[in-house]
Amino acid sequence: MLYVIILTVTFIWGINGLIDRQALTTGHPLEVNFITTVTMLVVAFIYLLSAKLAGIPFHFHKNTVIFAMTNGILVPTAYVVFLYALSRGALTTVVTITATYPLITFILAVIFMNEAISINKLTGMALIVIGLYVFVKQG
Repeated sequence: MLYVIILTVTFIWGINGLIDRQALTTGHPLEVNFITTVTMLVVAFIYLLSAKLAGIPFHFHKNTVIFAMTNGILVPTAYVVFLYALSRGALTTVVTITATYPLITFILAVIFMNEAISINKLTGMALIVIGLYVFVKQG
C-alpha cells in the first residue's frame, strides 16, 4: 500500500509541473504562487475539518509547530524560485534538475539524523548524480 501512495504522490507532482507551466503562460510567478497558496489554505482547512470529524487529535506540540512553520517558510520560497526557473527554462530541464533534491535530503539525513548508509543507497545516489550529469551534458 505504501508504494501505491508514493506512486500517487509522484504522479500528482508530475502533473504539477505541467499545470504550473500553463499558469505561467499568463501569470507572473508571484501571482501563481499567491493563487496556489490561497487555494492550499482552503484545502488545508478542509483537511483540518475532516481530521476533527474523524477524531484525529491535533496537539500543536512546540517541536511540531517549529518545524512545520520552518517548512511553511521554505516550501513557498522554493516554489517561487521554482516558478521563476520554470518561467525562464524548459519544463523538462527545470523539473528534472529540481527532482534531484533527494541528494540533499540524503546528505543532510546522514549528517544530522544519523541515517544509515548502505551500498544500495550510495549506488542510488551515485546513479542520480550520473543521470544528472548525462542530462545536463546532453543539453
